[in-house]
Parts: sequence; C-alpha cells; structure tokens
Amino acid sequence: MPTELTTHDEQKDTQNKPKSQTKLRPVTQIRLATPQDQPQIITLVQTVYQEFNFGWDPEGYHKDLYNIAGHFQPPNAFWVAEENNEIVGCIGLEIFPALPGEPNQLTTQSGQIRIATADCELVRLYVNANQRGKKIGLQLCQTCIAHAQSQNCCVMEIWSDKVLHQAHRLYQSLGAKIIGERLCPPPDEDPEWGMILTLG
Repeated sequence: MPTELTTHDEQKDTQNKPKSQTKLRPVTQIRLATPQDQPQIITLVQTVYQEFNFGWDPEGYHKDLYNIAGHFQPPNAFWVAEENNEIVGCIGLEIFPALPGEPNQLTTQSGQIRIATADCELVRLYVNANQRGKKIGLQLCQTCIAHAQSQNCCVMEIWSDKVLHQAHRLYQSLGAKIIGERLCPPPDEDPEWGMILTLG
C-alpha cells in the first residue's frame, strides 16, 4: 500500500500550527444519568438492538429504560457516556442481597437462572457502533465496578447474549469468568453466557 511522505518543512509547519487549528479528540464524559437523558438512552439501546436484530419489549424486558430514575434508585445506579452532548454509551448496576448457593455455581431465583452468591449485577452495557474501539465500554465498566466496590459488593454477575463477542472479551479482560448459560428473557429468549466477577 502506498505510504504518504511528509517533508521536514511540512512537519515543522504542522508543529507550529496554533492550537486552535489542531483537531482535538472529543472528550468522553462518564456521568450519572438524569431523567432528561432517557430519550437518548432509549434511542441508543434501540439502535444496538436493531444492529443485532434483537426484539424490543417496552412493557417487559426494557421497562426499566422508561423509568431509569425509579428503577435504578440508590444504591443502584445508571451511567451514560457523553461526547459532544450526545449519549454514546450506557451501563447500569443493580445491588441486592447475596443470592443463595455455592460459589461459582448457578442457582435459580424467582424462576430465573442466576449466579450463586452474587450480590450485584452489571446491566445495560451498550455503546454506539461508531464509537466502539475507543475504550468507552471499558470506562463504563470500570465506573460500574468501582461503585459496586464502594457499596461493599463482593460478587458481580454479568449476563450477555452469546453473539456479543466484543463484550465478552471486555468482561473477561476485567477478570470475569464464564460459569454457565441460560436463555435470556422474552421477547427473544436467545442463549446468553453467565459470568462471575469477584470484587476484591
């Protein structure tokens, strides 16, 4: 592939350009979601669902996104990644009493397969397709994990559709381990991996 060459004078000219002419990389801010963010959050998640041909259920599986303030009351939390006043990613944390069972095993709670001993869950990690590869997902996960640790959570469960390979690699890079599988709730009921992340 041809390589474009830059002369010494061109390099000096670039270095001497005023900062106002230098293209700066947009700054991504991770912050707690507000009620005003709700329309953008819904649009973001719907866009990702359309990308993977997932179904949408506003009265069921996605009901939490229509009442984020109510569903994610403290100590639960929901964050957004914002860039140039646009929400490009999101993540949530749900905290609850430790689930019954033995460590690194599955358990059943209210008719649903869960991760035994988990006392929190990472949920709703989504990043716009054109923003992936910029470590936004990593920043969101780190924020979520740090909050869980500040609330003295010990074991985090993560459930992720099996087609979301990029997300699996991210979770595993943070120390999460796959220990089981289940079918996700309707409307899709697609297979998903269950992961455990010990918060030390």
